[in-house]
Amino acid sequence: MNQILEIDGPKTKRIKSENDCEGTLCYQEDAQEVVTDEISDARETSLQQEQERLVDSDKTPVTVDSDDDLFTFPPDENISDMLDEVQYDGYFPTVTERYFTPYYKTDVQSPRDDMCIWIHSNRICMLSLAPSHVILKENKNIQKVDFKVSDKLDRSLNKVSGKGKHGAQPLQTNSNVCTISYSDGKTYIIKCCMIGKLVEVNEALSENPQLLKEVPHKGRYLAIILPNINLLKSLKQSLLTSEQYTELIKEREK
Repeated sequence: MNQILEIDGPKTKRIKSENDCEGTLCYQEDAQEVVTDEISDARETSLQQEQERLVDSDKTPVTVDSDDDLFTFPPDENISDMLDEVQYDGYFPTVTERYFTPYYKTDVQSPRDDMCIWIHSNRICMLSLAPSHVILKENKNIQKVDFKVSDKLDRSLNKVSGKGKHGAQPLQTNSNVCTISYSDGKTYIIKCCMIGKLVEVNEALSENPQLLKEVPHKGRYLAIILPNINLLKSLKQSLLTSEQYTELIKEREK
């Protein structure tokens, strides 16, 4: 008896006797083989055409419309024409000037005891001497910057942790930050000028006090302080802006 076996996946296998090969089933199998061969040939042709297209695309330059075709670039050795359209006065702002806004407090304890508080947008403050401070104006040899403000309190031993600056030393407006000594024995006590938490002091000044004569971001800053957020607005209002400070110094020098 002739039998048709079960279907296995997408392929159909049938077992017929030699005499049945002349029937309709053999014709269908032949037609299926022809269709399969045509599909295979079509796939190979499509793949070959795609490969030839990719090869041709590598050889053929791609033309992209651009506004650059309307602009004439100057020679490489001369870029002065390009710079004519740039607003540049020959000065690049420092890191401190780019990210901090300066505020000033003058005559903190005595005449010309001027301090500068650089306030970042995240309210972190950098405390430094103002350019008009007597220490910088006298240009004397600075012998020592001492962060040990009392027998029991050393600002350089300040240790903080976390975003809340846990463990930081609390500071008041009149808190001592450090003592600056001249080689002739004269000393100046530097006040904090704000209420907040001490983040760190510039320990590099302990090894090289002459850094006080540099710009703030290169060593002149004394301490990094996190002011009380509730008092930040009133702190700014109590200080001089850069424009107000400049006008005051001009009046002072007359």
